[in-house]
Amino acid sequence: MTRYIIAEIAQAHDGSLGMAHAYIDALKSSGVNAVKFQTHIANAESSIHEPFRVKFSKQDLTRFDYWKRMEFSENQWIELKNHCEDVGLEFISSPFSNEAVDLLEKIGINKYKIGSGEVNNLLMLEKIAKTKKPVILSSGMSSLVELDQAVNLFKRFGNNISILQCTTAYPTKPEEWGLNLIQELKDKYDYKIGFSDHSGDIYACLAAATLGAEIFEFHVVLDKRQFGPDTKSSITIDQVSKLVKGI
Repeated sequence: MTRYIIAEIAQAHDGSLGMAHAYIDALKSSGVNAVKFQTHIANAESSIHEPFRVKFSKQDLTRFDYWKRMEFSENQWIELKNHCEDVGLEFISSPFSNEAVDLLEKIGINKYKIGSGEVNNLLMLEKIAKTKKPVILSSGMSSLVELDQAVNLFKRFGNNISILQCTTAYPTKPEEWGLNLIQELKDKYDYKIGFSDHSGDIYACLAAATLGAEIFEFHVVLDKRQFGPDTKSSITIDQVSKLVKGI
């Protein structure tokens, strides 16, 4: 069985282009297949009236300010994509607006990751489906009916589909991992099934590997003491190599 392993940088770069490049260099010899970012465009997905769901930032007055700080320009995204490819890693990103899809199309992305919070964003999903590119779909915030709806949309356009079992809790406790759903998804869908982890350690993905998961995604940080909303749910760069070896 061929395993595909994705290290998600997400917002761990904290809006710093230099830090984003540093993550790519740190991951290049870890054994992962791909590096994943998130493409946020504040004006397209937020407003000054959007409250923090969990107040984690002392430097951003609003959630909009935070998303604005996380943005990169088109040329900067091209630089990040080229850097990934130069070191033998696939560049993947999750868009969070139609405008983000347009941006990722401009830079020539080859594969889309759909975050679990966007499974019901059918306007954006249709825009992605029309690109005919492969999609990896996280199940975290959807019922099976809602997941079916997204899968059927992509089937209509002929996209190559993969599905990840995912629990949207940061960090995810062991009793919340939902490993039992890996086989259920395998039985239900004739696609590659994987696991998207937010546990903050290597054990959940190792367990998922024993249950036949073929794709693995997890958040990464340089150090568990650094600032960021996903830090507690991430593993360190040093842990990544151990996890890849274990899988």
